[in-house]
Amino acid sequence: MKRRLAAILDADFSGYSRMMRHDEAGTFAALKAHQTEVILPAIAGHGGRVVKHIGDGLLAEFSSVVEAVTSAVEIQQAMLRRNETVNPDRHMHLRIGIHLGDVIIDDDGIHGDGVIVAARLQEIAPPGGICLSQQVHDHIGAKLDIPMTDLGRCPLADIRHPVRAWRWTPDEASGSPAAARADRGPRSDRPPSARSLPDRKRPSIAVLPFINLSSVDEQEHFADGFTEELIHTLARCRWLQVVARNSSFAYKGKPVDVRKAAEDLGVKYVIEGSVRRSGDRIRITAQLLRAESATLLWAERYDRTLDDLFVLQDEIAGEITGTVEPELGIIEFAALRGQTAADMDAWDIYLKGLWHLYKFNLDDLKIAKDLFERAAGVDPTFAQAYARLAYVHIQLGWYGALDERDARIADAIRLAERAIALDSREPAAHLALGRALALRGQPERGITYLRTALELDASFAQGHFALGQALCYVERPEEGIAEINEAFRLSPRDPHLWTFHNMLAIAHYQSGRFAEAEAAARASLRQENTTFWPAMVLTAVVGAQGNAEAAPAAVSELLRFRPGMTLEKARSEFYFGGIPAMPEHFIDRFATDLERAGLPQ
Repeated sequence: MKRRLAAILDADFSGYSRMMRHDEAGTFAALKAHQTEVILPAIAGHGGRVVKHIGDGLLAEFSSVVEAVTSAVEIQQAMLRRNETVNPDRHMHLRIGIHLGDVIIDDDGIHGDGVIVAARLQEIAPPGGICLSQQVHDHIGAKLDIPMTDLGRCPLADIRHPVRAWRWTPDEASGSPAAARADRGPRSDRPPSARSLPDRKRPSIAVLPFINLSSVDEQEHFADGFTEELIHTLARCRWLQVVARNSSFAYKGKPVDVRKAAEDLGVKYVIEGSVRRSGDRIRITAQLLRAESATLLWAERYDRTLDDLFVLQDEIAGEITGTVEPELGIIEFAALRGQTAADMDAWDIYLKGLWHLYKFNLDDLKIAKDLFERAAGVDPTFAQAYARLAYVHIQLGWYGALDERDARIADAIRLAERAIALDSREPAAHLALGRALALRGQPERGITYLRTALELDASFAQGHFALGQALCYVERPEEGIAEINEAFRLSPRDPHLWTFHNMLAIAHYQSGRFAEAEAAARASLRQENTTFWPAMVLTAVVGAQGNAEAAPAAVSELLRFRPGMTLEKARSEFYFGGIPAMPEHFIDRFATDLERAGLPQ
């Protein structure tokens, strides 16, 4: 049995089976053309050997890691150019995974864990992109000047331990493959130029090394570790371009002009901060700056008692990410006001769609639907656009006509499944599918998808809220409250805040804690974009308490939101296409309490 160390490349076409169902002959011909004209020459040109063809994919090995990665980049850039010459519905997107590992060689090819890891990395790579293992990333070091996003430690099927992975996509890079090979000397003290880092279209951000202000030297390691953790956590926000650790840490220990650093790194925003320890207390400060002007956009201080340093890192990095993400969203959306879809590309159209989605009213939801459809039309591989379009259909189910709900949920499931097919690591896609399934009478399946969304992005406040909601659907309100409180912690100024409070009120009502339920319902009514739901929950809570003095005011507030609301109409709000979102006995109890408060039949 022979063994050797090899760079293993696993490649597979995304959506090939679907395309074959629509046009078998044309799809097969395109596959062969891509293989013979692009893929095989690129592999051979960099000293690689195709070990085997597997359906529409292949497995190759290289003696050089640098050549394997360069070959993969060349292939993906060539595929991008070829797709530009054909209709969008004929685009073929390759996913590539690369790992460096020990392989077993026999007459049938290569075998071993290294081959399996490469295959699993290929499965999590975005269509048109590449996923590398940490071993590959460490090996190429400064030899290739290509930007990558750190995905953190990823659980992979059939692999015992999570694998730290890095992602490359064409929109994160610029320049030719030859240029990518040019820098083979030692790394300079100067960080890579803006051309080699995230482009300026999507929001881009760098986390500068947090400064250790403690008298304890050992805290230097904690400050560095916290900076790394924050970079990794932010990188899970798929709509953000996050500068990798190596580039950010080029500024460690140096006086930093934020504007100059941002220009070098090619980013719009910068996070900087400090760590100070005194005894068993630690204080972390963080601030978000607009790079070009060094304008302060947000700042916060976190005081904690030292216990488990790793837990502390995770907790505060999650809080910062959960707060910064919606803050950046609001800033980015505001810049698009006044522009029409005709003036914008797919990304800007998508951002404008989010702005309308978060207004939470029927008219804006319809506009958001149109914008997300346009974004997906401009870029049919835009998984986030399909994910948010699915989410809009769910919201239209809540806000629109009751007789449309069944169709809305069916559309949401279809669109969310398409988003997952395009990018299986997009948390918003799993969120949409989880919520839709929960409303379709499959809450346990929905919970599985919602947990997957949180595995992909533990700082995803909307995901925690949706999981809490679904847990209440299956009568686990205590678990639901914990998840909703986590959503509050991660995103205290979230545009969904009214519904966080409202669902918390429902969970407390479900558990019989009426004082807490009333407080949460009233808090929901004070939020922007609130709807009739917290007024209805408040009315039921007042009825359950037998509070005859408060009942008339609660019913009046409900009827102000929903003139003509009756018990029958209130009941119908819990149903989606004849399927109850909450257990029937809960709905009966809720209606009884509404009646006790004085809501008419």
